Amino acid sequence: MDRTRLLWVLEESKPYLFLSLNELCLAIFMILIESVTSTGISALVIVVYEHIIATIVLALLAFFFEKNKRPPLSFKIVCYAFLLGLLQITLCQMLMTLSLQFVASTYQSVGLNLVPSVVFIMALMFGQENLRCWNVNGQAKIWGLLLSAAGALALVLWKGPVVLTSMLFNIKGTSDSVVLGSVMIVVGVLATSFWNILVGRVIQFYPAELSLTAMMSLFGTIQTAIVTAFVISWSSWNLKWEGGLVLITILLGGVLVTGLSYYVMTWSIKKKGSVFTAAFNPLLVVFSFLLQIFFLGNSAHLGSIIGGVLVILGLYLILWAKANDMEKERIVADDDSIYSPLVQP
Repeated sequence: MDRTRLLWVLEESKPYLFLSLNELCLAIFMILIESVTSTGISALVIVVYEHIIATIVLALLAFFFEKNKRPPLSFKIVCYAFLLGLLQITLCQMLMTLSLQFVASTYQSVGLNLVPSVVFIMALMFGQENLRCWNVNGQAKIWGLLLSAAGALALVLWKGPVVLTSMLFNIKGTSDSVVLGSVMIVVGVLATSFWNILVGRVIQFYPAELSLTAMMSLFGTIQTAIVTAFVISWSSWNLKWEGGLVLITILLGGVLVTGLSYYVMTWSIKKKGSVFTAAFNPLLVVFSFLLQIFFLGNSAHLGSIIGGVLVILGLYLILWAKANDMEKERIVADDDSIYSPLVQP
């Protein structure tokens, strides 16, 4: 393999590698959040502090790496950044965190793994994705989404032939609180799905991913801090040390999970599209399952193994179909360039 071919392969593999690592970091962060909040620390305060760090990191990166190529800032871009921060940070992360006070994390896992399907439907509605149902690629996308959703549900709801779904759900509070928590999850899923679609449009006329992500994080941090100030008491803002675990959680969440994660997703949407980026969401359940086995000592069940296999198969089908679509677009573009006149009018 010559050097040019190797560089091309490395460049093409970046979205796959970065998005997979993104889901792995998120799985690690969720375990840390669970450990920290079990000591009585408010998860909402953690969210605010991590977004403050993320905003600082993203602003510094944008200043140094996009200093000379950043398009002029307009009121329209500021409004879009405000809306993106509202969708991804305030409505999604805030509501997802609040929902854990009313329902078990199982509900949240189910909701998050429906994001690829919701994004795909929204992409069809907004014309960002084409679906030919009887086409091989169209069938691969449909079956890939179904397999990923089925695998995620199997991972969360079915342990095996002995333990059924009713033993996995730990419902907190009354039926009214369960309904409220479920509504929060639904709104959060819709918000992050619409964010995937909208950010693909915004970066078309503002192609500075770091700067856009930094502004989004800034507005989301301000909105989250205001809401948190009304929800919790002022004494809850004082964090416990807990052997440095709180600091590690905030730094990991601020630098990797929140800061660079938003940039990776924005960059991937620009490179590969919303459906491609959202297709990696089911990996979160797989990574969480593996971490719980190797680090928390949880048992592996037949349902978890089958669910993990289904998620991987579904993800492969979606990525295979998207790769075929992009290859066809590249061939058409090459053909157009070959037959185009040498002198343009």
